[in-house]
Amino acid sequence: MSRTAVSPIVRLTLLATLVLLGLTGCAKLSASHLQLKPWQDGGSQKLYAKFMHFEFQTLASDKGLEVKGTAWPIKENIPLWADTVENLSISAYLCDEHGNVLATSTKKYPTQKIPAAGFPVDLPLKHGGQPSGGYFVTFGYSTMFTAAKPPTAGGQGSGGIAGNYVFFANEQAALTR
Repeated sequence: MSRTAVSPIVRLTLLATLVLLGLTGCAKLSASHLQLKPWQDGGSQKLYAKFMHFEFQTLASDKGLEVKGTAWPIKENIPLWADTVENLSISAYLCDEHGNVLATSTKKYPTQKIPAAGFPVDLPLKHGGQPSGGYFVTFGYSTMFTAAKPPTAGGQGSGGIAGNYVFFANEQAALTR
C-alpha cells in the first residue's frame, strides 16, 4: 500500500463529516409552530402556550429591541401537585412573518417555588434591518415542574412511582431546513 492511500474508514469519516457540515449550513431556527404576535412598540400583549402564558410589552430602545413582562404556568395544564420549577429557561424569539428566528434571548431561573406574581421576563433582542413583513415575537420555555413535598396519594403525572414527581414541559424554536 502506498503512503498516499487513505483507508476506507477514514474516507467514510471524512465524507460523513462533510455531509453533516453541509446539512448544518442549510438548517435554520424556526418558531413557525409557535404562536406569533406582531411587534407592537409599547403595546401590551398576551400569548398562551401549552403550559405557560405570557403578558408582555415589546419595546424599542437605544440598546435595540426588548421584551418585558411576566410568565406564569397555566395551572389547569400542569399537575395539581406541581408547586416548584427546576431548570426553568424562558426564551424570546424575534421572527419574521414566516416564523424564521432572527434573534433570540434566553433567561435561566433558579429552582424555586412557583411565585404567585409569576416569573419576570426582561429579554433584549439584537437584530439589524427590518424584514419586509415586519417583526413578530414569541416565547419558548423548558422546565421541570416538581413537588416540594410529594403528595400523600398518587396523582396525575406521578406515573405511580412514589417519590418521583416530575412533569417536564418544553416548547421551543426548532431547527428546520
